[in-house]
Amino acid sequence: MKKNNKIKKKSHKSTPKTKAVMLALVLGIMCSGCSMAPEQITEEVEITTDNTTTPYIRKKADSLDEAVITKINENKQQITFFNTTLGMNYTLSYKSVNSIKDKYEQELAVSQLSPGDLVIVSFVKEDKEIRTIQLKKDAFIHENVSTYEINETARTMFIEDKQYEFAKNLFVFANGKAAKLTDINMVDVLKISGTDRVINSIVVDKGHGYIRLANDEYFIGGWIEVGENLIKPIYKDMLLTVPEGEYDILITNKGYGGTKGVVVEANKETVVDVGDLKGDEVKTGKIIFTITPATATVEIDGKSVDTSSPVNLEYGIHQIVLKADGYKTMTKYIKVGSALANMNISMEEGTNSISENSVKSSSNTEKTENSTVTDTDGTALVHIDAPEGTQLYVDGEYVGVVPTNFKKESGNHVVSFRKDGYETRSYTLNFDDGNKDLTFSFANLIEKLSS
Repeated sequence: MKKNNKIKKKSHKSTPKTKAVMLALVLGIMCSGCSMAPEQITEEVEITTDNTTTPYIRKKADSLDEAVITKINENKQQITFFNTTLGMNYTLSYKSVNSIKDKYEQELAVSQLSPGDLVIVSFVKEDKEIRTIQLKKDAFIHENVSTYEINETARTMFIEDKQYEFAKNLFVFANGKAAKLTDINMVDVLKISGTDRVINSIVVDKGHGYIRLANDEYFIGGWIEVGENLIKPIYKDMLLTVPEGEYDILITNKGYGGTKGVVVEANKETVVDVGDLKGDEVKTGKIIFTITPATATVEIDGKSVDTSSPVNLEYGIHQIVLKADGYKTMTKYIKVGSALANMNISMEEGTNSISENSVKSSSNTEKTENSTVTDTDGTALVHIDAPEGTQLYVDGEYVGVVPTNFKKESGNHVVSFRKDGYETRSYTLNFDDGNKDLTFSFANLIEKLSS
């Protein structure tokens, strides 16, 4: 018996399925020059609408990109990416995303992504629809980075004594938007991502604010300690840049002083009245030093001190310098806050140099009455031309009203601009050790919104 090989003729009426098949064939013909085979262009998925599950034919991804996430808009269900090769931004929809995974292939939700993430994204270029997102497997992520040094000129960054390079198209994210390297303050806490020793993105996780002292006349020449890492001499009209957060700040001078609790908000100025901290009685404490090696010479606040017996010091911050043959010179700051205390200090063997653990304080540079330095000794100057009419601070110390200038000293420095009624703004600059003058102009300050 012969088999009936006739095929039942279908109606010419189109159905969603036949339309999808026809679309797939058309796309296959159109994409005959692509690397993808026609059968890879579409896929069948299931969608649920009004409690009804139906098959749906959609395009597969035709583009693959290595990028940095710059913005997530949950209301519009869109993600903006930054192409690290071309330096271009583009926005895609994640409404029909297939999967989001971390570098270990674990599933993630969109809410677990954040700006600065280095990812591999596949998408349909024409429809601008994401198909998959995966955190880059060979990428490194350094979080809560608070100790670092940036050299913008050399495009390098030191993190815990390891040198990294900046990618050609580096993404910087601060204050909720794309930013520049100069917007990063050296007290900011960062999240850094990249591959090998190349940094692709820097995100400011914890920004900075400012502290100004009021009624501080008595304490000028003394010391201020903010948290555990920031110790500075107190100057007239100083402006301190500190990480956002809550602090008990210590103010001392000549045995007088005390603490104040403050809350520092990002990009905001906090005024601390210290007029009530001057007491009537000078407090002192005895410090028993144990120093290795015992032959070390000791200077406290610039004066030679015999540490073989207890040393009587006023309450507050004191600078101690230790020197010994065959050991690195050590400079550090000690805090006296009790009637009796023991202090053990061990010097590091090596050539005479400043210890890496030294705490650096601002240098009290001399200025003329109009706060403008005159180049009389061949010293290079840094000229600040804008924003005009603002008060300029360098490393917290008042310099003058812009336009003005100051002596150029190599290294990283924080320049801050303030003006009543406007938001204070700071930048980190890196100066070389050359004798050539430098000139900078910065954007105008933003007027504060009336509350």
